[in-house]
Amino acid sequence: MGFYFTLLGSGSSGNTTLVSDGSTHILVDVGLSGRETARRLRECGIEPEEVSAIVISHEHGDHCRGVAPFAKNLDIPVFMTSEVLRCSGINLNPANHRPINAGDPFEVGGFHFTCFSVPHDSVDPLGFIVEKDGVKLGIVLDLGYLSNLVLERLRGCDGIILESNHDVQMLKVGPYPWALKQRVMSRRGHLSNDSVAKYLESDFDGKARHVILAHLSKKNNLPELALLSARRALESRSGSMALHTKLELARPDQISKTYRY
Repeated sequence: MGFYFTLLGSGSSGNTTLVSDGSTHILVDVGLSGRETARRLRECGIEPEEVSAIVISHEHGDHCRGVAPFAKNLDIPVFMTSEVLRCSGINLNPANHRPINAGDPFEVGGFHFTCFSVPHDSVDPLGFIVEKDGVKLGIVLDLGYLSNLVLERLRGCDGIILESNHDVQMLKVGPYPWALKQRVMSRRGHLSNDSVAKYLESDFDGKARHVILAHLSKKNNLPELALLSARRALESRSGSMALHTKLELARPDQISKTYRY
């Protein structure tokens, strides 16, 4: 079937991305409940016991709360840093833990993972580049700004899943306490629509066929705002780039379309 990916869910209620070639099925983060992860997998035609591996970006619940219940009776290797495992409190069979570290590549069923540090307020947060058969996917969620390292890693990607968490003005006037607003807007918080627009306007290399805006806040963003902001930025570039790259939205409460390469 070739390289494909599907976002099973993306947002504060839970982030989970399925990466597959039809025989190897990898979950990047399991932030949905174990039961909901299984249900959405089955909607994609995959049984839980068919999952080849789980890869975890960091210890926040919306990225890892479903790991233990989902994998409880399954012999699934779980790739995460030792610090993330320690801080997450996940009750994981030690035999199934595969320690990873930023900068160290690893392989899962022919998929090559490159993990790299991202700026976020957790113990050891990672972004991922996933490569197979010449296809390169970037998964970068939960970061306060696009560091030079992140920009470098995203170059040459055929697909990009990128956080577009909040609209700054909605956040400022929204219901969050001021301390939480400051945290979200900080350089170790979450990426705004404006930051994504700046990336698409200035640093995006135009190679990706799909850029999926993910991890949208329900209270501090609107899908229409995120998409409009990104689209305007992309269209400010050359016409061929705007035509080549499709902007898509990942919604928190539903499975995305499947992106095939």
